[in-house]
Amino acid sequence: MTAPVSLSNFLTVAAAIVCLWTIGSQSSGGVVKLWRLAVPPCLAAVVALVLLAGIFNATVAHDVEWAVAAVLGGVIGRTRGWLMTVASDQRWGLVRVPRTVDGLIVGFGLVVLAMIDFASALLEDAVVDAQHVAAGAAFCAGYLGLRALGMTMRAVRTPHVELYDTESAR
Repeated sequence: MTAPVSLSNFLTVAAAIVCLWTIGSQSSGGVVKLWRLAVPPCLAAVVALVLLAGIFNATVAHDVEWAVAAVLGGVIGRTRGWLMTVASDQRWGLVRVPRTVDGLIVGFGLVVLAMIDFASALLEDAVVDAQHVAAGAAFCAGYLGLRALGMTMRAVRTPHVELYDTESAR
């Protein structure tokens, strides 16, 4: 059973697209504010929770599948984030992140899952079972969340490097 298209379907797709856009700007490498590492995981968590809430006739098995997917994604993301090389400017709260493609792939997967949910609502018939779509989104959110946590922990623990040039900023 699938609910018809509603505002939550549009917002889920919009949040997934914004998540992909924000992770895309980080994946190109360069210097970002430390707090910006948390934006894509927060958006991914919103998408995952909305998709979880959209499951009709939820059972404990559905919740366990969602939780296991989130934990599995988190373990893999934490490992990836911890292995990434970052440079940190603690004075200005800046982090130089490497050019990577893993965040883009996971962000794109989240958009695909949100679009599958949207298509299911549009057709009023499940393209893929809702619990599997929600579990996939939980995997993506767990991956992005703990990847960002790993990168943040690396940034906080690395020696200070000047990333903001006060002479060129004048």
